[in-house]
Amino acid sequence: MNQLTLRPRGPFSLATSSRFLCGFTPASGSSSVDADGTLSLSFLDDAAFAPVRATLAQRDEVVTGSFEGADAASRQVARILSLDHEGEGLNDVAARDPVVARLLAKRPGFRPVCFASAYEAAVWGILSQRTPMRVAAANKRRLAAASGSTGPVPSPAGLLAMEPISGIPAEKHERLRGVARAALDGALDTEALRKLPKEQALSRLRALRGVGPWTAEHVLLRGCGVKDELPETEPRFARAVAEAYGIALPSGVAIARMAEAWRPYRMWIAVLLVASAMSMR
Repeated sequence: MNQLTLRPRGPFSLATSSRFLCGFTPASGSSSVDADGTLSLSFLDDAAFAPVRATLAQRDEVVTGSFEGADAASRQVARILSLDHEGEGLNDVAARDPVVARLLAKRPGFRPVCFASAYEAAVWGILSQRTPMRVAAANKRRLAAASGSTGPVPSPAGLLAMEPISGIPAEKHERLRGVARAALDGALDTEALRKLPKEQALSRLRALRGVGPWTAEHVLLRGCGVKDELPETEPRFARAVAEAYGIALPSGVAIARMAEAWRPYRMWIAVLLVASAMSMR
């Protein structure tokens, strides 16, 4: 059993992140919260795609926990919880934008909870194409069970070895196999992708079978834990901006102007806006 200690730079609440996860359909089956607030996470590690199980708690400002899996998984836990970035400047964003201030006050210590890796985000991106999220989440669990994986998704090798299962179209199976091959070839290396210029990373992702503009952006922004980019293909984002600010549906240009006040946390605020809008429905 490995131990970890994470010291957030800036505001952070594990309780807020746990509530985010509990309401996040793509994470169903991969997380749970005990009565004492302890968060349990299940994911595949970045290197060997082996299952990792982590148990986390927060006391005062420090997050501590233990995990079963690769030694490097502590860095991955930090990335999942957006603790690999500083967050001291969020108060400055709130001071510039009263809407952001109001939303942050409702979610104290908010930071986005990210997919565990570009690979896991890509699997979700394929499964959720033209499919309701609850159905996609059920299919993800079925894939994991059929592959024999103890993690939330099959490993890339497990996906490649699987026979198609009922309820998932044959084309989606082929797209999932393409994602699996890309992961094994290193084309979905999470840290490498987020170090690339945005358009270069998106171009690499769009080269995969079945990965269009939305899926590519989803993998990069939500799978790699990017802090300061704006989603351009997520339709819920513009609607969330309109609802939060009480305006007509804004154009991408208008959102980009508004988002100048959110730097250097534009992606964090985008997630905050969408999460807040979804919780009201």
